[in-house]
Amino acid sequence: MRAGRTITVAEMLGAAAKKLETDLAGQPARRAKLQAALGATYFAMGLYREAIPLQEQVRDYYLATSGPKYPDTLEAMHNLALSYYEAGRWDEALKLREQVLELRRKVLSPEHPDTLWAMNDLAISYGSVGRDKDAIKLLEQVLALRRKVSGLEHPDTLRAMNDLANVYGSVGGNREAISLLEQACEVDPKVMPALATWQTWFGQDADYEATRRRLVQQAEGTDQASTADRAAKAYCLRPSTDAALLAKALNLARRGVELGKSDPWLPWYQLSLGMSEYRNGQYAVAERTLTVAEQTVDQYHEIKGTARLFRAMSLFRQDKPEEARRLFSQAEAQMPPLPEDEHKPHLDGRLVDQNVLIWWLAYKEAKALIEAPSAPVSEASAPK
Repeated sequence: MRAGRTITVAEMLGAAAKKLETDLAGQPARRAKLQAALGATYFAMGLYREAIPLQEQVRDYYLATSGPKYPDTLEAMHNLALSYYEAGRWDEALKLREQVLELRRKVLSPEHPDTLWAMNDLAISYGSVGRDKDAIKLLEQVLALRRKVSGLEHPDTLRAMNDLANVYGSVGGNREAISLLEQACEVDPKVMPALATWQTWFGQDADYEATRRRLVQQAEGTDQASTADRAAKAYCLRPSTDAALLAKALNLARRGVELGKSDPWLPWYQLSLGMSEYRNGQYAVAERTLTVAEQTVDQYHEIKGTARLFRAMSLFRQDKPEEARRLFSQAEAQMPPLPEDEHKPHLDGRLVDQNVLIWWLAYKEAKALIEAPSAPVSEASAPK
């Protein structure tokens, strides 16, 4: 305790960083390694601005002592670019990523895995500053090289397909995005929830219905928490009148939480369970589950925001309209604004992924339900 309050982890890290400056002044190499570790800890906690000064010192040390082509230098530049990006310093992230890619190509090779990841990072930075054509061009190159080097079924190839699909979807290329995700689904069903999310966002209701049914059927009997979670969440993006499939989705969500009790992704599983309970009309239970999901996360704003919106809808359906509206107003104030052009969904200029889309879909549904001038509609016919 200090001055009647608990010392936070961030304060402890800050004190440790200052201590390194004095205690290891005569051991710069060791100090750089420990600064890198502290910076990584800050980053993992979502404290990107706090990570940056440490990572800048690490980068500067390796540049001065080993030069730009040294592996530790490149790793330090890569980590610093990540923090710049997450802190919203997109121009600095882009410039650094351009340097990293150029050096990776020289030091390694154009087809080396680290080079391909550098290309992927730079493409994301292009998207963050509105250079969508450059982002697409680079990600198309990444995908072609992934297919050549690793094959169609490799996880890195599938990740490249998913990233490129997100870019296509964010710039209005819904046909290209859906087509690419459909190809990926043929190789790995784990991509299917992303497909379901984009189908929902673009209003492809019949296709979404087929996808979510397929997901639930494929996930039955699974012993993988993530598989159960993905199927349940995808099925519950929209209301359903199929009681049997709703019950299966709920069972899968429960299975995901049970299997994932010690999993770091447990808050995501709890969110899916709350969504499934809500869709099944178990509003009081959903409210409690969603409260737990909301309280167990700090840096995952998508979980907190989506959980809060479903919790507001749960309260509203329990005839607690005032409480629901207060919670909805809080959630709305903390949510990133909907894109000006919903056919080209961007988040503060950045490309979006399925978790942001799910957040926005929940907001649109909650707004239509809670702010409706007439009596609340039934769950089965909730507005889209």
